[in-house]
Amino acid sequence: MHIKNVVVAIGAVAAVVAGLVVGGPAPTASADAPVDGRFTPVTSARAWSGKVGTSPTTVALGGRNGIPSTATAVVLTATVSGPTASGYVSVAPGGSGASPSIQNFAPKQSISGTTTVGLVGGKAQVKVSSGTATVALDVAGWYGSSSSGSTYTPLAPTNVLTGTVGTGATRIAIAGRAGVPSNATAVVLQADVSRPAAAGTLRITPAGSSAGIASVTYQKGVTVANTVTVGLSGGAVQARVSAGSARALADVVGYYAPSTSGSVFVPSAPVRAATVAAGTTAKNVTIAGTAGVPRNAVAAVINAKVGKGSVGGSLRVVGAGLASSVPTQVYAKGQTIGNALIAPLASGGRVSAKVSAGTATAYVDVVGYFIDGSTGSGTGVDVSWPQCGKTVPTDQSFGIVGVNADLANTTNPCLQQQLAWANASAGGTSQPKVQVYSLFTNPGATKASVWPSSNTVPGGPTVAVPSQYANGKCTAQSGAQSTWKTTTACSYVYGYTRAYEAATKRGLANPGQYRWWLDVETNLSYVTSDTSQNRAAIEGMLAALRAAGVTNVGVYSTTYQFGLIMGSVPSTSPLRTTALPSWIPIGDGTLAQAQAACSGKPLLGGPIAMTQYKTPYGSAEIDRDWSCR
Repeated sequence: MHIKNVVVAIGAVAAVVAGLVVGGPAPTASADAPVDGRFTPVTSARAWSGKVGTSPTTVALGGRNGIPSTATAVVLTATVSGPTASGYVSVAPGGSGASPSIQNFAPKQSISGTTTVGLVGGKAQVKVSSGTATVALDVAGWYGSSSSGSTYTPLAPTNVLTGTVGTGATRIAIAGRAGVPSNATAVVLQADVSRPAAAGTLRITPAGSSAGIASVTYQKGVTVANTVTVGLSGGAVQARVSAGSARALADVVGYYAPSTSGSVFVPSAPVRAATVAAGTTAKNVTIAGTAGVPRNAVAAVINAKVGKGSVGGSLRVVGAGLASSVPTQVYAKGQTIGNALIAPLASGGRVSAKVSAGTATAYVDVVGYFIDGSTGSGTGVDVSWPQCGKTVPTDQSFGIVGVNADLANTTNPCLQQQLAWANASAGGTSQPKVQVYSLFTNPGATKASVWPSSNTVPGGPTVAVPSQYANGKCTAQSGAQSTWKTTTACSYVYGYTRAYEAATKRGLANPGQYRWWLDVETNLSYVTSDTSQNRAAIEGMLAALRAAGVTNVGVYSTTYQFGLIMGSVPSTSPLRTTALPSWIPIGDGTLAQAQAACSGKPLLGGPIAMTQYKTPYGSAEIDRDWSCR
């Protein structure tokens, strides 16, 4: 389309299919997980440390410490020390305008927080919300394109550690228990340290590793929690503290394994999913289908924060219907503090939030999600002649193909190949797997290469033009074409002709099997002086498609462009009486913005069925589409 649109595509192996280049094997019901978005653990290492302020400091993480320059995201722990003021530390993709809160701190407080952050060109950026602080970034692993990488499987929280940990390593066997298979390469743990006798750090590392990287940074007598992603060595991890001893808890909430049946990670722009007035009764928050998360996501990566507690207590944010022995975070009265988690979305795509006592405000931010490789991306993709010979995604849940080339009276040269691509869509949404669109044009009598001179379509039927349009008669005009008058009856026939050709001359064997969209844009020809001419033309298109057996028709445009071209559509128009649905483009944007656009103003009497957003795909861009229903 001309108002054009991708989330991170998850196909990576290129295959050429009759003029269409697709990014990986076509998804089927039994498809393996793609190689993109798989996880590779690394030995926890200090990737960067430095003093930061309120302006972002760019940090190169790719190309170092076992992280390739092509990595799309990393799992890291940010440890803050010596902050000069209360605030929070933020780690975001390089160049991003987002400032996700990773962890909050008080003046001079040392504290750590774990997150998953997308990389742009191998880079992230770090800042604090106020004052200055020293921030250290410790990387535990990376996501990207790797056939040897591991996929993720979420688990119901299961306790694997309850006890006192000292400065000597305590070995914790995990593989083969708590739902973790023997071939797991890494696990995700929710861990906390309860009322330690002295300040220090809890270090959870692969068994046998002596890395001095903090998993949880704590103060004397203060219980604090953090999420830890840690590689397994011999199926085990080990825990130790930096000094003295402390009581520790840990629940395993998921694992990575070299399996093709698991899920892969898709980073997204940080989105505030909900602000919850939390009490002691769990409140559900819908994540899937909102906040930039598709409905087929199996888990979401969440930064959860609690504040304004009426009394001290603990916050628990878990997959709806689940329970955990380890709190998401523990807080004092009025304190603001956070933690990351990977929440399963098996129960209606929801998580639940509650506190142990009193009331508090819980903030739920989403920074990415996991999808099963067999279910596609959960979003659609639309293509046409500009994508001929170019790489396109293969993770689409549905595909929409333009039948025209650059003009309404031409044929997309790759139509058959692109229809075959759309037929390989994964499905799983309320949208038909294969849809088509046709361009609306009405250049008027003085500009059309072939302007109608009667009600008869060249080589086609005679059109019954509604009587309100020049008494239903399109008549021939004499003299030079530059002197011809544009009439509503001939506009109707012109539109009918273009849609008749689209349905019967472009190579569609059965046009009635598809949902059709009429593409209305200002960069296509239209009569600028009389919107009634354009309304007549599009009604002619609708009539031609109905006559060809098409029962499912909608309109693609923005509110502004449609109003400029069509003016005010009367309530008696078949565009309104048949309640045509809308497909609304937002231009450059994110999945979260496309989801929000579903609640906008429809073009006609029907609902907004889809939205479209333009997003990077490799070195170019492509259109992604969100099903609003």
